[in-house]
Amino acid sequence: MAEKLRIEDPRHAVLTARLGIVMAIYETTSKVIDDRFAFIPTEQCSALLLGVLAQAQRLFPLIDVYAFHFLSNHLHLLIGAPTLTQKSAFLEWTLREISRRINKLLGRTGSLLEQNHCIQVTTVEHALQRLRYLMGQATAQFLVRHPAEDIFPSSTPALLFGKPVEGIFQYAGQAPMTLRVRIDRLPGLEDLSPRDHRALMWTLADGLAAEARPKRKKAGVRIPEPAALRRLDPMTRPRERHRSPAPVVHGPAEHHDDWRALHAELRVAYTLSSRAYYAWQADPTQPMIPWPAHTLPPAFARPRRPRAGAA
Repeated sequence: MAEKLRIEDPRHAVLTARLGIVMAIYETTSKVIDDRFAFIPTEQCSALLLGVLAQAQRLFPLIDVYAFHFLSNHLHLLIGAPTLTQKSAFLEWTLREISRRINKLLGRTGSLLEQNHCIQVTTVEHALQRLRYLMGQATAQFLVRHPAEDIFPSSTPALLFGKPVEGIFQYAGQAPMTLRVRIDRLPGLEDLSPRDHRALMWTLADGLAAEARPKRKKAGVRIPEPAALRRLDPMTRPRERHRSPAPVVHGPAEHHDDWRALHAELRVAYTLSSRAYYAWQADPTQPMIPWPAHTLPPAFARPRRPRAGAA
């Protein structure tokens, strides 16, 4: 019933700049099955990924997108969502459409992405740290010297240069649409002027390059040419897989403890509500117990997602 219960901690929601409403911030990671290089940064693949993300923003206008990065075998999104239901619907649609369209591009079928890991970010300081982490994905992997040279589909061109990040989205039988991905201002940075905001992003990027340089030299790794990265076989995978345990939240230590206590409390309540529902199915005279707030009820309790082709 509640083994994989998704919750949010409302104590760490923030007021967002774009809509002026309270949202929780999340970092989502989704890996390609078997670590395959399905997101090779060719022009066609990049346009497809960016097009799906841009269309998702049109379908789910209450979702903020602060940063994103598509490395060859996984993706990261840093988003804001007013409710768990909105967050879940946005991710469900986005990841499903990416899977369908990349599968078609590669001429394959079946599952493409593993179950996503979505972690709440509990402070604006940690949100900026996570934005920095996303910006440095290719630099940390020794694929580029500096985030400004990153060729993978990401929010970095918009953050560093103010360049539009655009993709192509097309429904069957309809003309392709060129759509722009909106990069929202991270909470806590809304008072910065565009010039000061860009200067901060460059400070983060320069720091990432400076950190990676001695590590790369020590490892004796040469930066590959962009053309070589685009020629990789999408069905290959890295020689080594590095996995680190995911934290329950991105925040200070006390927020980890708070989250575990809240999760245990909500899990008990969620299980009680689920058992009452199953009892009601067997005997409609039995009372229903509402699922607790700040949890994600079963699929039947969620609003329908937008229809394919909806504007």
